[in-house]
Amino acid sequence: MSSRTLSSVLRSRASVFKTRQSQPIPRVSCPSLGQTRSFAPNGDDPFNDDHDAPQSEHKQANDKLQSITNSVPLDTKIRFVQKPSEESNLVPDNDLLNAIFKPTPRLPYTVGTDICHIPHVRRILERQTSDLDYIRGTMPRFWTRVLHPIEARGWKSEGGLTKNVDFIAGRWAAKEAIIKAFSAAYPTLNKVFMHDIVVLNSKVQMAFLEARKAALRIKFSNGRHLHPGAWGFRPQELGEAPRAFVRVPESKEGWVEISVSISHDGDYATATALVPVDPKITEVSMEKGVVRGVVAKAYKDGRREIAKTYNRDGRYV
Repeated sequence: MSSRTLSSVLRSRASVFKTRQSQPIPRVSCPSLGQTRSFAPNGDDPFNDDHDAPQSEHKQANDKLQSITNSVPLDTKIRFVQKPSEESNLVPDNDLLNAIFKPTPRLPYTVGTDICHIPHVRRILERQTSDLDYIRGTMPRFWTRVLHPIEARGWKSEGGLTKNVDFIAGRWAAKEAIIKAFSAAYPTLNKVFMHDIVVLNSKVQMAFLEARKAALRIKFSNGRHLHPGAWGFRPQELGEAPRAFVRVPESKEGWVEISVSISHDGDYATATALVPVDPKITEVSMEKGVVRGVVAKAYKDGRREIAKTYNRDGRYV
């Protein structure tokens, strides 16, 4: 082909080499403010391949929850009352406010309750009894830490852990309930710990009674007749319910008796304790609270005076 023919073809076909203008792509607004994103005319996002994948369970659940929420009428969603009335007024009445803020005498009893998961206690005892350092037939650490030495004598090394687990689970629930009730009765006293509480069943009480009778017979072996009242309590006075005793911290009262009830049901052991508020112990706790307040104030005043004797550079003046 000659150069003339080529040039004529180029002039006649110049439109072939013109740059093609791209078609405008519609813009769709994203949910977030101030941001836009370009999509293809068919609505497909070229930068997101997740549209081809099936929706996740969370996405389906959220969509369903959103549809349920949108179906609720607007007046039902509103939780405030535009026109308050006496029935919808949430402010307590004067009688309730007076009962809340009026200093009333303390109740004569305080109540505490607790629940214990028996399988958890079993796992603890099984782990400790299977330890390499454990000596067969001895009491595990958990047993001696929870129970008073008098209670710990009930450990049974034979016959498996079932009886031991039920026993200590009930004692754990009982002692936790007693600690709660005792702390509510005397909040200013020191905390009561597990070894400060003894829970005795009827068998142990009967054993103590027989031992006391034998000791009194030996003491008065000269033929002197002993009145049954000297034994402390009569056998017919013992019931099936356990009796609990608490050592009062920092008090001359020593041990006081507390009413407790223990129950087992399936995998759980529950207990409820009832602590009578003793005025003597209350006075001791109030005096101790006053002493603590005075000591704390003196300590703060002393620190303040010491701080005044130092200048800003930390040097003693």
